[in-house]
Amino acid sequence: MNRFEPTTRTCSPRLQSGREPSRLRNTVLLVRHGQGRGRLTGYCDHVLDWLGAERPDLARRIRLHETGTGPAPLDDVCAVFFWLADPLLNYPDCYEQAIAIQEEAERRSLPVINRPTILATYGKGFQAKRFLEADIPAPHAISVDSPSDLAGCVDRMGLPLLVRGAQSFSGQGAVIVRSRRQIDSLKPEDLPKRPIVTAFVDVRGPQAGYPAGDLWSRYYHRKRVLLIGDQCVPDSLYLGKDPLVQQSTSLFTEYHSWQVRLRPYGWIGRKALRVVRRRLDIPRAVALEAAFTEAPVDAEDLLRKAGSALGLEFLALDYASLPGGKIVIWEANPYPHIPSTRANILPRTRNSQAKVGNIHLAFARCFESLLVSAPHP
Repeated sequence: MNRFEPTTRTCSPRLQSGREPSRLRNTVLLVRHGQGRGRLTGYCDHVLDWLGAERPDLARRIRLHETGTGPAPLDDVCAVFFWLADPLLNYPDCYEQAIAIQEEAERRSLPVINRPTILATYGKGFQAKRFLEADIPAPHAISVDSPSDLAGCVDRMGLPLLVRGAQSFSGQGAVIVRSRRQIDSLKPEDLPKRPIVTAFVDVRGPQAGYPAGDLWSRYYHRKRVLLIGDQCVPDSLYLGKDPLVQQSTSLFTEYHSWQVRLRPYGWIGRKALRVVRRRLDIPRAVALEAAFTEAPVDAEDLLRKAGSALGLEFLALDYASLPGGKIVIWEANPYPHIPSTRANILPRTRNSQAKVGNIHLAFARCFESLLVSAPHP
């Protein structure tokens, strides 16, 4: 059970500034989907648990509101942070209440993180348009209605093409088109819902500027950074054989699957696992991720600009780096999966406790910032 039981009975003396606590707006309101009313209910419970255990002073000034549980009073609220799924219009039971909270917060001139009006229509077409307008390095996107439209996309973008759902994330249902012959064999049901087509960018090997034989050359990669308020927090670096790199297609998951399969075979299995570990070069993959997550974020200004272009203050940006400091942004997700330490793949090998700890601290700093900048009546 979630240990997070926030109250608003006290506030920090530093914020009272000589006023009576009852007259202060001293609460951050977190809004997320109620049970059965949206995707990923119970979102980020481990963040709330950590705040309750490690920062009770801060937890007392955060109130959690789940849609469908009645009105959300704002008299003591200094800022509203929406943890809602994208796009919000997919969850009509939540939409009306979320919009009402946003409108009332704006009427009171309160800061609002991740406005529902943006989440309501958010998708890859929206991303592509905003990135293009802001000169953000991301593949252009074209909406298509059927496989027959792909031929025109080949004429404009060349091959290969990447076909994804406009409102799906993490590579769900994506198709890579590598030839015109493949287009002829595709049926409408083979494409994701509301398909968006982008040019495929290969970030491996000499064609991307990496030396042959290096992990950057042998595998595709995906970096993820979280934007939490005004902070850029490195989250993960996955390498994989599949062009659509994510946790499930990464070297880490492949190695973990071998661990599970070889575990029943005792010392023979352990010996075989060492061979797999060398073949996949897991130590090097772990070292590369550690270097990424423990260092300042590369291209931080550009990633902040991408968040600003989308009008969102909390999101994950997935991107790849190229030699010379250039990057290409694959997608932005305003409701990213943020696993707890134990839920990470290979948590001890990858020192997930430290990485998740940095995310917890970033949320704490974000809430503190919202409280310090609180408008007073």
